[in-house]
Amino acid sequence: MNSLPGPRGLAPGLVAGVTVAALAADGGGFAPTSWGWSAIALLLVIGGTLLLGGGRRLAPVEWALPAMLAALAGWVWLSLAWSADFSQTVQEGERMLLYVAVPAAVLLLGSRSRVEWLLASLAIAITAICAYALAVRTLVPGRGAYQVLSTDPQASFRLARPLGYANALAIFAAMGILLALGFALRGRTVLVRALGSGALVVLAPTLYFTYGRGAWLALAAGLLALLVVEHDRLEALASALAFGVAPAVAVLLASRTHALTGRPASVAAARHDGRLLAGAIVVLVVGAALLPAGLDRLRGKVALGPSSRRALVVALVLVCAAIVAAGLVKVGGPRAAVHRAYHAFNAPAPLVKTNASQRLFSLSGSNRSEYWRVAWREYEDHPWLGGGAGSYQRFWLRNRRNSLPVLDAHSLYLETLAELGPLGLVLLLGALALPLGVVPAARRHPLAAAAFGAYIAFLLHAAIDWDWEMTAVTVAALVCGAALLLAGRGADTPSLGRTTRGVGVVLATVLCVAAVAGFVGNLAAASATDALDAEHLSTAAREAKHARRWEPWSPEPWRLLGEAQLQAGRVEQARTSFVHGIRKDGRDWELWLDLALVSRERERQRALSRVATLNPLSTELRDLRGSP
Repeated sequence: MNSLPGPRGLAPGLVAGVTVAALAADGGGFAPTSWGWSAIALLLVIGGTLLLGGGRRLAPVEWALPAMLAALAGWVWLSLAWSADFSQTVQEGERMLLYVAVPAAVLLLGSRSRVEWLLASLAIAITAICAYALAVRTLVPGRGAYQVLSTDPQASFRLARPLGYANALAIFAAMGILLALGFALRGRTVLVRALGSGALVVLAPTLYFTYGRGAWLALAAGLLALLVVEHDRLEALASALAFGVAPAVAVLLASRTHALTGRPASVAAARHDGRLLAGAIVVLVVGAALLPAGLDRLRGKVALGPSSRRALVVALVLVCAAIVAAGLVKVGGPRAAVHRAYHAFNAPAPLVKTNASQRLFSLSGSNRSEYWRVAWREYEDHPWLGGGAGSYQRFWLRNRRNSLPVLDAHSLYLETLAELGPLGLVLLLGALALPLGVVPAARRHPLAAAAFGAYIAFLLHAAIDWDWEMTAVTVAALVCGAALLLAGRGADTPSLGRTTRGVGVVLATVLCVAAVAGFVGNLAAASATDALDAEHLSTAAREAKHARRWEPWSPEPWRLLGEAQLQAGRVEQARTSFVHGIRKDGRDWELWLDLALVSRERERQRALSRVATLNPLSTELRDLRGSP
């Protein structure tokens, strides 16, 4: 970027960057309130832009992305008719409003000439969030920087803040690495390339401290995709290797800080190692920032002819083939490699006691094969329509073979098939594949390769984790997809006509009203939960009643109200609230458990029997059956 664009040119980048950064800071955008406020903000941007006469006319392939996502959203809402979890389906539909609004806003505001600033804003947002996470890890260790999950005994030292889930922060950082590398390779000015190169030194150790294995695989696939789309692949590969030196040194130094990679003898030891690492990273950032200027000078002195290039490519291919062959020989051949990988994937994650870095070299799927087994069984039970959006958790509780309290299937595509059937999967894949179709035209833009690499990394990582539920990650990926569509656009298109803008304003208004209604209800339910946890019982009851007015279909406000009444000693009122909740949804095992707590004899046994049907491995059920 030779200079910053004008206010209109800044708009798409600011919208994208601020949205991603704000969602990431708000727990990764996992909570319903997060996608509520963000959807409202984006829909207001869309409506305001159209109302003021702005908005570019979109090509058919550009319209297709928000249209396909809107069709998927419609199918999600339609699944209310057969869903096993009505309330969760409503929340899935509310999240889809955000995923429709993101590409619509970016494509309406954007143009091919604004792609560079759009991707720069996204890269800045990701780097800023990762810099914060890394600073917390190195400068103030032990203050909530780590992930705490009862389902993963290794999670206590995995960097997760502020997203709250280490694997989400891992793929977030991996996407940032690919975007930063794109700017280091193809930025218009030395300053831009220096900033991209320096950002890599911050992003790489952030990825390392998450100990997310899938994100490293996704990063490798994204790098390969980036090189495939690059015009001068050999030069891009050589430069990428040069830019990778400083980040690699940063990761190596991070791995040697034993007080940060294992359980430290004291907080003082962790703080000491953290400050040393932070100082080293600052020095490496400065050195990396100077590298683009040095490479520019070197290019002027070294020029490879066609024969030398071909020889170098052949040598690289032979080296890669030799490495693969040596690895296969070491493990006993291809069949033995597949056999060992399969058994390692299905084995429990090894218990790491001294150095969390050892987790990176484990092939364990951390129970994913079991999550996927249950998802496939749900699809087999509902092969045409699926169990309804958001139904996986309840199906898991009924059919699990261990006591892990899982929310999602850890695979976007398999979970979509299980919950929404083949049509839902087709709509999802159709929407996500649209940006890939314009890559041949988009590669004319110097940063298309970086956007493509980051998008591929997300698509692959989403197959093995629940990135879709972490809206900060998914919104970042949708921005990359929209950037590819804009990069593939020819000349900038004219503004929308008055009729089209009018229809758009009406649609944005309707969706915004729906998003506001959902946000208010979710906010009241969240406030009731927080008040209940803090034992502010009158506030919890008041907020639960407020949520009940905005979410009349949901049993959750009744459960929260009943639990507040129970803690206040109003047992009969609590019982009445639990019964009302069960009438809303008789498949909510928590309500049946609560009812058992306030019931006696036959009614208590009936409630416990329902819990045993809906969640047979419930530890709460076992405790209650063991009590009089």
